[in-house]
Amino acid sequence: MTVEIEVTPREGMVRPAGTSAAAHGVQMIRAGLRFCWPIAAVLLLWEASSRLGLMNPVLMPPPSAVVANMVRLLHSENGALPVLLKHTLVSFGRIAVGYGLAAVICTALGLLMGINRSVHAFFDPIITVMMPIPTLAWVPIIILWLGMTDATIIFVIFLAGLFPIIYNSAAGVRGISKKHLWAAELMGASHFKLFFKVLLPGALPSIITGHILAVSNGWRALVGAEMLAGSGWGLGYLIFDARTFMDTETVYGGIVMIALLGLLIEKGLFRPLQRYTIERWGTVRAA
Repeated sequence: MTVEIEVTPREGMVRPAGTSAAAHGVQMIRAGLRFCWPIAAVLLLWEASSRLGLMNPVLMPPPSAVVANMVRLLHSENGALPVLLKHTLVSFGRIAVGYGLAAVICTALGLLMGINRSVHAFFDPIITVMMPIPTLAWVPIIILWLGMTDATIIFVIFLAGLFPIIYNSAAGVRGISKKHLWAAELMGASHFKLFFKVLLPGALPSIITGHILAVSNGWRALVGAEMLAGSGWGLGYLIFDARTFMDTETVYGGIVMIALLGLLIEKGLFRPLQRYTIERWGTVRAA
């Protein structure tokens, strides 16, 4: 007998089919305005304070000057790749590789820990002891292992994402109700269907949370690692090098690029994934 096991969406968690596209667009615009206006207010206050001399314009340059400097750094000279763009691409490449490795390896290990008690019993004490150690504390020893190379920075990013992904993936699986598993087994579900129809959908909200934390931790680790082990390129290196010459406009420009890239990853990758989770399984609510 073939048994189909589906996790059905909860009532009210998916946008009704009758809702018009125009109404949804208005909601998106309102949400964007709610998100942007506090930031705009702070920037306007900062601009006015700096222009009026209420703040030191060297230490706190007006946002307009920061944007103008970013535009200058994004200007290509003699057909070469713009400086700010090259720093950004180098950092983005490092975060992509480091996070990608953590996403594949650590999600698999976390799921295995959630499924197998023996694996959980072995790795849980190790994770508990190592999790409180700041990622950047490992940088000096990693530099001794791998040198002042991209491999050092990528490994630091991998470490930054290691524990959030493993912990949340394992917690998501172990948090699934035993009754759901027993019901699926009684209905004759195979191990394959049990994993993909019950365990994975049930654990997905926690897994996504772990990945969001991993990317956030990865950005912070990336900047610190590039400052300590940068090979001449990367946003962290750009910020640290500009500080040496008191070029605060470039310092703030690098910080802005880090914030924009982090926002792009969250809104462009994880939010759509959360929406898909809602529509496919109805297991989480939108933030």
